[in-house]
Amino acid sequence: MTTQIERASDNIAPRLGFRMATKQDGLSVVALLNETFRTPIDLATWEWYVYGNPHGPSRVYLALDTCQDRVVGVIAFSPTQLRLQGMTVAGTYAHHLALNPDYRDTLSFVALNRYALQAEGAQGVKFTIGPPNRTAYPIHKTLMKWVDFGYLDCLRKLKPSAQRHACREVRQFSLEFDELYRRVSRNLTFCVEKTAAWMNWRFCQRPGSPYTFYATSNGDELTGYVILKRWQDADGYRKAHILDLHAVNDRALSQLIAAAENFADGCDELNLWAIQDYLYRDPLERMGFASGVFRQPLIVRPLDGSAIAFPEGNKSLSYGDGDTLY
Repeated sequence: MTTQIERASDNIAPRLGFRMATKQDGLSVVALLNETFRTPIDLATWEWYVYGNPHGPSRVYLALDTCQDRVVGVIAFSPTQLRLQGMTVAGTYAHHLALNPDYRDTLSFVALNRYALQAEGAQGVKFTIGPPNRTAYPIHKTLMKWVDFGYLDCLRKLKPSAQRHACREVRQFSLEFDELYRRVSRNLTFCVEKTAAWMNWRFCQRPGSPYTFYATSNGDELTGYVILKRWQDADGYRKAHILDLHAVNDRALSQLIAAAENFADGCDELNLWAIQDYLYRDPLERMGFASGVFRQPLIVRPLDGSAIAFPEGNKSLSYGDGDTLY
């Protein structure tokens, strides 16, 4: 049923126009993002994320002030292969929703999002997923028909210290990654479908090379990997993030966490944002990790009329699977 807000949003058409972005819009989009978010993004990073994905480029939708012919809003969707209850689904990861401060009203928000979601549905996308900020979360749910899909929990280990480990640092992922991921993900009820090509794009080809990778092996067989990044808050608090982590057994996992702690030596904490029912949560808690005070909601928006239920069983999803902030 069309809501009064949605009907009213049609009336702002003389003020706003909507279209899909082209590569030539990059500088205008980056300028808007940097006006909106505390963490800056440059054009090279934007183009890497939007155009480098082996599943295809992000579809980027713009809101434009029709009187001034300038970009005042953006939302984008990165094609993502998702596995849900054993089935591979064509989904997207929603990213970089921003509106110019003069257009941060409910009608403009609804109009841009409705335009973009209708266009995504026309592409045959089954559903899109994303972690909204706290301001947008209730609006997405009440007006745009997004629904809860678990949460991301921050698992933290305070004051990590140098550890001995048998991992090796790697620079890129070879085809043996595909067999490893098949093994570690075969019993998961929800995860991103990953390949060596996807991993190399997401973590190895990012401008500035901010990530460090460690791997474990048994002979020639890859048995696990961890991806890490350092971060410092404005107040000087130092963090090391685990962006992605998988291991075939507890021995490999313990070596990878030792490598992560060694990487994080001197930081105030080592952390991992992990989905509800994360498959490694119990062993990480036994290694000294504990949940933080804030849980990041995850929401999904079905685009084909179907219902998307949060499945039971082990899952894997973290910020490294989508968010360019990390």
